[in-house]
Order: sequence, then structure tokens, then C-alpha cells
Amino acid sequence: MKKNITLSLLFGLVLPTAVWSSDAVGEAALVGDATAGAGKVEACVACHGVDGKGLNPEWPRLAGQNAAYTAKQLTEFKSGLRKDPVMAPQAANLSEQDILDIAAYYESMEKVFDFAGVTADEDVTDELLTRGENLYRGGDLARGITACTACHGPTGLGVAPSAYPMISGQYKEYISAQLKAFRLGALIDEQASTSNPAAMTYRDNDPGRMMRSIAVKLTDRDIEALSYYIQGLQP
Repeated sequence: MKKNITLSLLFGLVLPTAVWSSDAVGEAALVGDATAGAGKVEACVACHGVDGKGLNPEWPRLAGQNAAYTAKQLTEFKSGLRKDPVMAPQAANLSEQDILDIAAYYESMEKVFDFAGVTADEDVTDELLTRGENLYRGGDLARGITACTACHGPTGLGVAPSAYPMISGQYKEYISAQLKAFRLGALIDEQASTSNPAAMTYRDNDPGRMMRSIAVKLTDRDIEALSYYIQGLQP
């Protein structure tokens, strides 16, 4: 089975031209093949599991993630645009075709939702979930925080053509870590962080500083609330 994820789509929307050189010189666009991808994820399953649900809440669930987003992240791990000491060497030797095949494979897997896991957590409160819901659905105009629904949709399924990721059902620990990484990336941009960037995990691979401009305005309590709410979000 082939997923209709082409280099021309990714090239046009979210990826730098230098990455997809084959499209730039007029060659036929590559297409991700989920069946081929199944044979290329041996290293991936060590952390993300054979079912793509993840073996550790600090590592993302990949099952059902839209292929455009996964391809973008793998490409940026490979190029160094997204910094991660674990993923960079994993992506280093992947070809363009490998990346598209792996992305198509994970998109073809059944999505994972975990509302029960959130409600069973003794640390979660109605106040926390309400805070998360309000931020997710309405943002905070007074603080200039855009609602998450603007890019991730009302049910958190994302917008595949724009490579905006599906986040519903994602581990709260992973969501929290990424929001804090974007927040740190914004502070580094503004030279307002006293942390050593080389020793920290930060993110600055969001086009137009889209995530950094929001995350920098979030408090730790906001991030906790959003993380719980997003993990429990389902269609």
C-alpha cells in the first residue's frame, strides 16, 4: 500500500529546498510506501514499540501520526534543525525514501487514545482539566495565547497537509517536555535564558516561531494542564 505523501507536497509546504533535492532537479517525486516502511523500523521499535504506542511516556506515540509531520521531523533530526541526541544518529543514515516510507507506515497504524489513563491519575483534578480545556479551545486573549485548536483541530488530529501534528492521546510527559523545549527555544532567541543551550533540550524548528511564540507565554501550571487535557483528548 502506498500513501500519497510526495516530496512535492512536503517541499511546497514545510521542508527546506535543500532537503528534497531530487524534486528540485525535476526527478519524479518519491512516494511513501507503508508496506516498505514496515521493514525499515527495526531501530524505531526499541523506543516506540511494535505497535507505535511508545514504551516510555517521555517518547512519543507514533501510531496514526500524519506522515507529513513525521517526515518533517525525521528530516530535521537528520539535518540537525531539530536537536536531539537520541534521534539524530537514528536519522543520520536514512534516505529520503526511507523517511517517507517510515512516515507512511506509522500513519497507517491505528491511532491511540488514553482518556482512561488521565482520569485514573490521582494528580489530575477537575480544575486542572478545565484549565487545559480552556487554553486548548479558547487560548488566552489577555496573554496573547492562541487556541491550540487553530492548528491541531478541535479533536487534536492536526492538519496533515500543513504537517501540523496529531496530538490527541499523546503522552502528557512528552507534551509537557515539548512545550518546555519550545519555551526554552524562545527564551534563547530572546537571550533571556540563563541555561546553557548546549546542555539543554530545546526546540526551534517551528516555522515562523509558531510554537515558540505561544509556549513562552505559558506557565508551568498551564503546561501541566494542557498536557493532561491533550492526553485525554479524543474524537
